[in-house]
Amino acid sequence: MPLIRYRELTSWGRLEQEGIEIADPKADQVAEYPELHIGFLNMMPDRALKATERQFLRLIAAGAERFSVYIHPFTIGGLAREAETLRYVAQAYDSFAQIREIKLDGLVLTGANPGNAEITAERYWPYFEEVTHWANGTVPSIFCSCLASHAILKLLYGLERTRCKPDKRWGVFTHQVTRSHHPLMEGMPSQYEEPRSHVFEMTASQLEPYGIEILATSADADFGIAASQDGIKWVFLQGHPEYDAVSLLKEYKREINRYQLRERSDYPDFPLNYLPQSARQRLTDYRNEFLEAVNLNLELPEFPEDEIVPLLDSTWTRHAKVLFRNWLKQVACNR
Repeated sequence: MPLIRYRELTSWGRLEQEGIEIADPKADQVAEYPELHIGFLNMMPDRALKATERQFLRLIAAGAERFSVYIHPFTIGGLAREAETLRYVAQAYDSFAQIREIKLDGLVLTGANPGNAEITAERYWPYFEEVTHWANGTVPSIFCSCLASHAILKLLYGLERTRCKPDKRWGVFTHQVTRSHHPLMEGMPSQYEEPRSHVFEMTASQLEPYGIEILATSADADFGIAASQDGIKWVFLQGHPEYDAVSLLKEYKREINRYQLRERSDYPDFPLNYLPQSARQRLTDYRNEFLEAVNLNLELPEFPEDEIVPLLDSTWTRHAKVLFRNWLKQVACNR
């Protein structure tokens, strides 16, 4: 039914504006529904931390129709944080020590920006490893997004990710459901779309020898959803069902900024299968204006974000909500 205002998160106001019910723990209707306690490990960088928080809470809310859901957000050490974000985390998030004292019914692990070719070289790795071992022995179901999936598969199975060729897998990809009778796939169409954005990836052929079930896959981007042999303990995603319609556009804008700062050598290509033709044409015009300004040492044109946003559509959100509704249903059955 509602999400419970357990911690004072900035996301609550935005979600309430969208019509999502956020309840005080002492509200009368809270006692009418069984409680679910969901941990939320947010490893995203500062600029995306609050947006990621909001995106995942929105999907959890979509599956909370039968429950009073308490969200327990936390983060870990080894992640670069500026002072403002550290203050927010200290005020609004639990510490891992506090999380360990809570009986969680489920846990969501977000991705993180890759900084090293070898994932175990990341500064946060020992902290993530500690969370993983604790969750594996304590939490009935763990939902892993993108890099978190790669990290868990490395830690538990010794699997190695490989770099995407030629550079990055990003855009919106069509997926086919391969296990339609799996509880997590209930109500999912046989074919659906989901955003991807990763420079490293793993393949179904790596996972299947370990009894990991491939639930959905893409001809252009390999597995999208997989689950451990018991069906619920570990859920692995390589994509980003939580993304807003504008998420890939903002990432495209950041890549242009990286090109401007000479952090990348080429002007970025469009995310695949994402932009309608009218948006592609406007951004092509912008690219030409931008490169001309660079060549002539003129003031750079303003990125036309306000023109592009109304042209975008989130073709994946409805299916993402179905997936999270199914996950929470299974979490409740297995707690």
